[in-house]
Amino acid sequence: MNGAEGGAGDSVDTAAGLARLEGYLMANAHVLAARTAAEGLADRMPWLTADERTELVRLATADRIRVSREQFEAVAVRARELEAQYAARYDELRRRVMCRGVACAAVCLTLCTTTVVLAAHR
Repeated sequence: MNGAEGGAGDSVDTAAGLARLEGYLMANAHVLAARTAAEGLADRMPWLTADERTELVRLATADRIRVSREQFEAVAVRARELEAQYAARYDELRRRVMCRGVACAAVCLTLCTTTVVLAAHR
């Protein structure tokens, strides 16, 4: 392995590590937002006992996180579907361009050959 390959691997590892860190921070921020919203809900119910309030905050936080996870998973599934559709479309367009390029080259070759043959017969 040469230095360039090692550097590229380090770069990929660093990018992957940063992506994991970003995901972790985003998840923690989301949990904090869910808990803050749940505590806001509990604050509007001053008649709750301390245990009831704690349970309400726990359940509301868990519900919001569950719903968010389901939404994120649905978005991820759709993103993979779109990626597959775009990849298929790109492949189709690439094939068309290649076919047209080959056809153009064939036409040019035919025209050049015809021109040379006609010029040779003069």
